[in-house]
Amino acid sequence: MDSTQSDMLFVIVIITVCVIIVAGLFKTINEKVLNNRAPVLEIPVKVVEKRVQRRNRNKNHSRNVFKVIFEDLDTAERHTFSVTESEFDQMVENDIGYLSYQRKRFHAFQRDELAAEFEDEVSSKDGSQFKIEE
Repeated sequence: MDSTQSDMLFVIVIITVCVIIVAGLFKTINEKVLNNRAPVLEIPVKVVEKRVQRRNRNKNHSRNVFKVIFEDLDTAERHTFSVTESEFDQMVENDIGYLSYQRKRFHAFQRDELAAEFEDEVSSKDGSQFKIEE
């Protein structure tokens, strides 16, 4: 391989890296703009699942990503959001409340104490009081 070919290969690699970086920046900025333009919605939900994903940067550094899956009580549609550790710690699976979000951006979860108590009462009953006599 002569110097012209290696120079050309070097330029192609640099251009490719630059295109990848610009595409990533465009995707991030576009996502932020779409989130900002979307209306803030508040829907009744149930906390279906909580999970922690460990992201390893290298063997000395890692970070946890806290994910919560909510189920819309009206449509049964599921929504997954990354939340802070303190928000994650305040939620319990099967909590019922109101989710405030903007497209893919989590805003808040407000637990509905009355709905949660009702859900607990209904799920704790064994159903024996609803016997059908023949």
